[in-house]
Amino acid sequence: MIYQVTLPNMLLWLLLLLLQLPAWAQQQEPVYKNAVTVKFFGLSTHLKESQDPKLFPNRLDKNGVFVLNLGAIVGYERFVLQDRVSIRAEQGLYADCAAELAGFTHLGFRGILFRSGRHSVNGGFGPTLVYRKDWNTLEGYGDDGYFNRHGQWQYRFYWYGGEFEYNYKLKQDTELSVNLVPGLPELISVGVGLRRLF
Repeated sequence: MIYQVTLPNMLLWLLLLLLQLPAWAQQQEPVYKNAVTVKFFGLSTHLKESQDPKLFPNRLDKNGVFVLNLGAIVGYERFVLQDRVSIRAEQGLYADCAAELAGFTHLGFRGILFRSGRHSVNGGFGPTLVYRKDWNTLEGYGDDGYFNRHGQWQYRFYWYGGEFEYNYKLKQDTELSVNLVPGLPELISVGVGLRRLF
């Protein structure tokens, strides 16, 4: 039997194809997930010699290169491309190097740079607002103009703030999470905590 290609046959095949599109689209749709991160913050490493190490009560060395910053970071992530790319909002509150109240607010994109077995490394960037109680009230502090001032606060806005994050899968939906925030050229900060996927 010879099959003839006619307009009604073509329309029938096209109709059958169109009826299959929703099923194919459903199969191709990325799996959307969420993640919540809670971290202890942290340790700061100064890349430049500090002019005021005596102002750092929690310094681990006499030059104030390594300083404990006690506080926390909480974050919420929404995956937008399977489980590989996400949008993350983070809020950090901590005692800064001078043991004054400080924090940051961040919104940005995250993506997996490396994944193997239980290990993964994520990288991210996006706008970040960093703020702290005004150090100009501290005796011996010399303002270098790096931060802007508003009332009792100093702040700095970065369009390019970001971080690197190492995650180790403890179980299917829970990871040990260590972040490294490069506050270049001034310092690098480290936080450790848990990341829960759902």
